[in-house]
Amino acid sequence: MISTFHGIEMGKRSLVTHTQAMNTTGHNLNNLNTEGYSRQVVKMVEFEPLYVPGLNREETAGMIGEGVITASIERVRDELLDNRIIFEGRNLGYHEMRNKYMHQLEMVYAEPSVYNDPSMRNTLRTSFDEFMGAWSNLANQPEEKAARTVVIEKANILTNSTNHHFNQITDIRNNVDMEIKDKVREFNETIAKIAHLNERIAKSEAIKDSPNDLYDQRDLLIDRISKMADVNISREDKDELILYVGAKMIVQGNKFEPIELRPMSDNEGYVDLYWRDGEKIALRGGELAGLVDMRDVDLKTEQKKINSFAVNITDLVNEIHKDGFAANGTTGNRFFVEHPFTTDPTGNFDANRDGVDESTYLFKISGKNELDLKDKIGIRGTMNINGTSIDYYETETLNDVIKKINMSDAKVNAFLNPQGKLTIKADYDKTNTNPDFVLRHIEDNGLFLTGYAGILANGGAAEAFDFRTVNETANKLVQGTAWSIAPLTNPAAYMKVEAKILADNAYIATAGGIDTNGDGIKDLSNGIGDSSTAHKIGSIKENRVMVGMSLTFSEYFEDIISSVGARANESEKGFKAQELIMANLENV
Repeated sequence: MISTFHGIEMGKRSLVTHTQAMNTTGHNLNNLNTEGYSRQVVKMVEFEPLYVPGLNREETAGMIGEGVITASIERVRDELLDNRIIFEGRNLGYHEMRNKYMHQLEMVYAEPSVYNDPSMRNTLRTSFDEFMGAWSNLANQPEEKAARTVVIEKANILTNSTNHHFNQITDIRNNVDMEIKDKVREFNETIAKIAHLNERIAKSEAIKDSPNDLYDQRDLLIDRISKMADVNISREDKDELILYVGAKMIVQGNKFEPIELRPMSDNEGYVDLYWRDGEKIALRGGELAGLVDMRDVDLKTEQKKINSFAVNITDLVNEIHKDGFAANGTTGNRFFVEHPFTTDPTGNFDANRDGVDESTYLFKISGKNELDLKDKIGIRGTMNINGTSIDYYETETLNDVIKKINMSDAKVNAFLNPQGKLTIKADYDKTNTNPDFVLRHIEDNGLFLTGYAGILANGGAAEAFDFRTVNETANKLVQGTAWSIAPLTNPAAYMKVEAKILADNAYIATAGGIDTNGDGIKDLSNGIGDSSTAHKIGSIKENRVMVGMSLTFSEYFEDIISSVGARANESEKGFKAQELIMANLENV
């Protein structure tokens, strides 16, 4: 016989269950705007009925129900959708960081002025054009002191503009490096919190609780670090959630693996990311990958491009200026300051800082023989410049061979200098593994660079010039060659006009000269009315002297600006596309 309290007990059970459901609904409403909160639902099931099958049960029709109870309170989450959001988070973080700093880089080339006068435009191209225009004006009136003063003024604007642009990019690199440090600190703090939550969740689950709010907190933290790095999640073990970056386990239970920061001596002290066991982290997405790529690829390349401009305009102007004669009759004067990498006149340098020279750092080498671009070389062979092999044949002209060198992957500029001698000049290193503006290797198994051009003393691999060896100028080059020492790191940062020219514009060379004693050195000026040197400097603007002698300076600036603009546009599109993808996923 059923107890008279059966209905009361069943009603009580129903009240308790539905009160719990109402409380859960209130919890949902109160957390409507809470970031990371997941809606919870109460799973109700029938309570165990009376009179289950058995020999001693009362003979009565059917089972007697006992109402409803709460089986569990569960979150409304889609695990597959969560995994997709984690995956797309890394792409959003990557493009967001690139978009942020590419926009800042774009603004560098749009800066109005280093001065407070808006009428003085300060783009590199404008400053350079005005500097070249000042030389052309001086060539038309070489005796005018006012024209010399204008040259100095425009030169100062050019050097200030170059310094300013370089320093602006350096400031952005410094900011990126600081943000990398901040992101790593946040990443480490977040995975520590996830590990702590794992421990709390495990304790709750051990007593059959459903710690939904702790789950939400953990998922929110996982979403955050998924934007920072290429985080992967393993849910195969129901008792333990595991997180990875690449193949490295970063969280397992209450254990976690933090990222360490180590300064790089070969990258101006900027930090790199390592695991505690010394393994360098290979990032494949996320904010950290975007920041590292921005700092060490995009921004560093822009620094190198401005350095290339500074070192080339300094070299080209100085080479012509030293060959000319000033108003005061002097010759051999540099116009721009040169800061060599080493004070050793032969280029010997202690690269590994052990107190012993073991390298030879040369920027430019000119052969001793005077040549003509139209002449057929009449010889064949293969030269190797900076690891790139270049074949030449007897039917080719000197101009053909020079074009081959410039169009190759050797990353050098080859040309005839004002004295008609073959010159090979280094450029910046695209791989970031070798020093910039240093000739690394010059070799020839034939006679082009030896007897013909007069650069190498002997042919063959054993007699090749290599920057990793000391005393190469004495041991491998022909006596009578001329060379320049590689410039100090980041020449754009310290580009300026020579002090004696700033003090006295009579040192500005405008005139050419003649060689009176046949030693190959011009020792007599053509007179103050001559302007051949000023004309040569002014014509630099129209000459193809950049990027393998393929671009003029104006085209070089256009290439820089268009490249930055295209990359900025690509970053913005990528960021907006990822924002839309994430918004759609989160609103599913």
